[in-house]
Amino acid sequence: MSKKAREQFDFLGIRLVPRREVTYPLFDKNPPKDGDELVARIEDMWAQPYREIQYAACDYLFRHRTLLGGQHLTFLKKLIKTRAWRDTVDTLAACILGDLALRLPALRTKIASWIRDPNVWVRRSAIIFQIQYKDRTDWPLLRQFCLTCAKDDDYYIRNGIGRALSEYARINPQEVRRFVQDNTFAEQTTQEILRMI
Repeated sequence: MSKKAREQFDFLGIRLVPRREVTYPLFDKNPPKDGDELVARIEDMWAQPYREIQYAACDYLFRHRTLLGGQHLTFLKKLIKTRAWRDTVDTLAACILGDLALRLPALRTKIASWIRDPNVWVRRSAIIFQIQYKDRTDWPLLRQFCLTCAKDDDYYIRNGIGRALSEYARINPQEVRRFVQDNTFAEQTTQEILRMI
């Protein structure tokens, strides 16, 4: 965990494994009956002051992610913007938003509008939401998002572009190499991607 994150949030000091040993049995005892109940529980957890509770909320949301529908996209965007840092944002984007958009491909049009959002975490989420898709990645959409943000000087955007392209390069290295060589990205991003290919 970065020093900056430690300065920004209150922590209880509970590590991942002990936290999950306590929370997972609780999750199984009382599952939500539908997506709206899930959202209400997550909102309650997200409002708590300690970061580990937001981590537990991400775990709970992941466990019950199939209860979410298209009507919950605004809720996910709100979570991404609230108490935002890379640790929770990347989980929400890749595991929750990514799953939702895979199940409901029509949502990709709405997610496409996120790439111009003033909030850096929303833009990063748009870039990385397909990171686990492998050969199901919408390559034209990923290219569009990367080009839209290519000149963005924010570290988390550059890092998101690098992560998304590096991950897709595992499936299609020649296409990613050509794309990176034919376009201008931050030097750090380009080096990171080409090093992975």
